[in-house]
Amino acid sequence: MKNKKLYEGFSKLIETDLPKLAVRYHIDTYNRFVSTRVQKIIDEIESIPLDDNIKLLLWKVEFGGAVLKEADGYDREVTPMEARIRDLNYTCALYVNVVPVINDVHQEPTKIKLCDFPIMIGSVLDPTSKLSKEELMGIGEDPYDQGGYYIVNGTEKIIIGVEEVANNRMVVTKEMRKGIEMARINSEKNQYIQRHMIERKDRILYMNFSNLRNVPLIVVVRALGLETDKQIIEEISDTPEMDEEILTNVYEFEEVGTKADALEYLQRFVKGMGKETPEQRVQNLLNNFLLHHLGVEEDKQKVKADYLAHVASRLIKVGLGAQRGDDIDHLSNKRIRFSGYFLDVLLRSLLLGKNGLSSRIRYNYQRLTKRKKTPVVQALFESSYISKRIISSLATGLWVGGRVGVAQRLDRINYVRRLSNMRAVISMLSSSQEHPEARELHGTHWGKFCSQETPEGVHIGLRKHLACLSTVSKGINESDKEIIFEFVKGKL
Repeated sequence: MKNKKLYEGFSKLIETDLPKLAVRYHIDTYNRFVSTRVQKIIDEIESIPLDDNIKLLLWKVEFGGAVLKEADGYDREVTPMEARIRDLNYTCALYVNVVPVINDVHQEPTKIKLCDFPIMIGSVLDPTSKLSKEELMGIGEDPYDQGGYYIVNGTEKIIIGVEEVANNRMVVTKEMRKGIEMARINSEKNQYIQRHMIERKDRILYMNFSNLRNVPLIVVVRALGLETDKQIIEEISDTPEMDEEILTNVYEFEEVGTKADALEYLQRFVKGMGKETPEQRVQNLLNNFLLHHLGVEEDKQKVKADYLAHVASRLIKVGLGAQRGDDIDHLSNKRIRFSGYFLDVLLRSLLLGKNGLSSRIRYNYQRLTKRKKTPVVQALFESSYISKRIISSLATGLWVGGRVGVAQRLDRINYVRRLSNMRAVISMLSSSQEHPEARELHGTHWGKFCSQETPEGVHIGLRKHLACLSTVSKGINESDKEIIFEFVKGKL
C-alpha cells in the first residue's frame, strides 16, 4: 500500500508538476520584469525637458492585449497559433501615460504607445494562460504546453540561461601562471555593471576600473579619505608581516602623502577625457564609477575606502599564504541570468542609453519646431524604433554588451528535447580558448547541473543543463535587502 502511494505521487510529479517546474523560472523572471521593473525604468527617466518652459512627465505604464493590426487598419486579437502560421510577432502594446507641463502647469495626461513588447507564452501578459484545456484546444493550442518562449516572425524563440560571475561580490584568486594575486569585483547598480580588477604584483597593489589602468591602490585609498599612513595600516593590517607589505606600497609612492596629493596624482590618468576639468573628472570617477553599488554620493567615499582596504587585506593575506584564494568556478560565485534580466538590460539601453528615449524625443521636438510645426506628443515618441530593436535582438540573439547567442530557436524535435533545450545554461567564455577549469565538472554542480548532458567539441563544458529536479531561486528585491542589512547591522 505504501509503495503504491509512493508510485502514484511520483507519477503525478512526473506527469503534471515536473513539466511546470522545468520552465517555471523562465515565466517567473518575465512576470517579475513586466510587473515591477518596467515601471522602475520609466521612473528613472521621470521627466524629459523639451524647452525652457516645457517638459514631459512620464507616469504610469500599461500593457495592452495581444492585438494584430491588419492591412485595412482593423485591430483584432491574435492567438499564438495564428502568429506561428502567418509568421507574425506575438506582441502587445506597451503604453506610458505622459503629462505635458507648460509653464509649471500640468496638462491632461496622454496615453502614448511606447513600443510593441514581446509576450512570453504562459506569462501574465499572455491571454491563453487563463484559458481552460478545452478552450486552448479550441484555438489550436497544446493544453500541455508549459510556455516560457516567444514567437518572433513566426518562429519560437527562447532566451537561454547565461552563467556569469556574481555581481557586487569580491572574488580573490591566485594566478599561478602570472605570479600575481587578483581580486575581481563586478559593481552593479540598476543593471549597469562596472568591472574592477585589483592586482598584487611584485608586492605593489594596482587597480583597474573604468578607463583607468594600473592606478596605485594606495593612492586611490588616500584620495577617498584615508590620508595618514597610520589610518591605512590600521584599516588593512592585523599582523607585522602585513605592516611591512603596506609600508612597501606607501614608500613606493611616498610623494603622495595627503588627500590633495592623491587627487592631483590621479589627474594624470584622466587628461584629455571629456569636457570636464581634470579635477571634476577625478571626482566624477570616484563618485559615479568606483564601486558605485556602494553609493554615488560624495559622503560614501569613506565607505568605499574601507571596502578597498578590506580587499587589499584579502589580497595580501592570500599572497602571504595566510588565507586561501576563492574558487571562481564555485557556484556561490556564479549567477544564472534569464529573460527578465536580459529584457531589463535591453530596455534600459533603449530608454536610458546615450541615444535613448530622452535624446530622440528632444531631437524630434527641435526638428518639428524648426519647421514651425506644432508638435504632437505621440509624434515625438518613435515606437517603431524601439519595437524593431527589441524584435531584432530576439530574432538574431545579438544582445547589449556584445553577448551572442542569448536568444535561440526552440528545439521541437521531441518533447524531452524541448524541455532539455529550455533548461540549458551557457557560458559567455570564448569556445575557441581552452578554459580548462571552466569546462570541468565542479563539485558544487552536484544536484544542480547534469553531469552527462553537454555537447562534444569546442562547446564541451561551456553549455550545461540544469538537473531534472533543480530549480532557480527568484532572489530578493531592494527593499528586502535593506531590511536584512539593517537587521544584520543591528546585531553587529
